[in-house]
Amino acid sequence: PPPTPDFCRGYFDVMGQWDPPFNCSSGEFIFCCGTCGFSFCCKFKKTRLDQSTCTNYETPLWMNTGKPPSRIDDPLHDPTRDKTNLIVYIICGVVAVMVLVGIFTKLGLEKAHRPQREHMS
Repeated sequence: PPPTPDFCRGYFDVMGQWDPPFNCSSGEFIFCCGTCGFSFCCKFKKTRLDQSTCTNYETPLWMNTGKPPSRIDDPLHDPTRDKTNLIVYIICGVVAVMVLVGIFTKLGLEKAHRPQREHMS
């Protein structure tokens, strides 16, 4: 009896792309050959791919990225008692006040040391 055409299962290739399943029923190319990461139809039974050894039929683990890690709430952390932002605001406010005091002091000293001009009518 003539051999029945093979069915190549769909798989994820080395680039993570899904290659859909296909039937090998084109003329004399009736066997599923190649590797687990690249299968194709061929005409020699001795080069047939044993698909039961392949493990790339499911989504590869390295493709499961982009999901944020599950959040574990720390029972000791109380966001209402977090003073980090308050400290930054205080420091920036003190620096801003010091800069303004310096500017007004310089302007005051320049005005005080400037010679008086007489107004002519």
